[in-house]
Amino acid sequence: MPDSLHILDSDLADLPIEDSVGYETLRRMASVSHYNQWIFEEISPFAGKRVLEVGCGIGNMTAYFLDRELLVAIDRLRASVLLTRRRYQKNANVRVLWGDISDPRLPEQLASYAFDTAICINVLEHIEDDVAALRHMQRVLQPGGRLLLLVPAGRYMYGSLDRALGHFRRYDRPQLQRAVTEAGFQPLQLRYMNLAGIPGWWLNSRLLKRQLLPEDQLRWFNRLAPFFIRSERWLRRLWDAPVGQSLICIAQKSNY
Repeated sequence: MPDSLHILDSDLADLPIEDSVGYETLRRMASVSHYNQWIFEEISPFAGKRVLEVGCGIGNMTAYFLDRELLVAIDRLRASVLLTRRRYQKNANVRVLWGDISDPRLPEQLASYAFDTAICINVLEHIEDDVAALRHMQRVLQPGGRLLLLVPAGRYMYGSLDRALGHFRRYDRPQLQRAVTEAGFQPLQLRYMNLAGIPGWWLNSRLLKRQLLPEDQLRWFNRLAPFFIRSERWLRRLWDAPVGQSLICIAQKSNY
């Protein structure tokens, strides 16, 4: 497990902060190490050697893929690019680039990297035209390449936290399947994740109308996460849960 990323105010002092709520949320989520490790364990069996990370933020998930032959991390926020580039400047196989996956010129600019995997973790909900963004991810992949996607789930949970973070939507399974299929991918797996996260998000976002998840709650969640993870994995053997705080989609580009 990579060390947790401890992002301090001093790390961002000389950077052009474009989204203070977003950066603070990412900083707090960096400390939820068991949750981040869980995401990695769920998607890593499908990851190849030449990886594009779409929307790297401050590098919370970037750290888990440093062993790849090539890792190109992009973000549309310049502070994210500068901070993540600093963190991994000693890794010769890592490139951190400024880029917006919504830009139709981007696939051509990235074509020479010959990616076999695109990873997009809690990013698609920030993009108004999500199908166009998925099409661009499809275009940068080699035939047979895979998309590893995680998005927030449950329209009933959309509230103040989502609005503060600039989320256009939370997804349900049929909605995400339509978007991925329309973009030219074949879904291989599409399932909910993190049942235990539902009460906390609903309480903070719908009832208490907060803009940030409290740090003390995140600390408790991280302590209890190993139990939640084991329980959910056991439950998954018996029941394809129709709810969860997130949705995971593993999809593939055709071989031709």
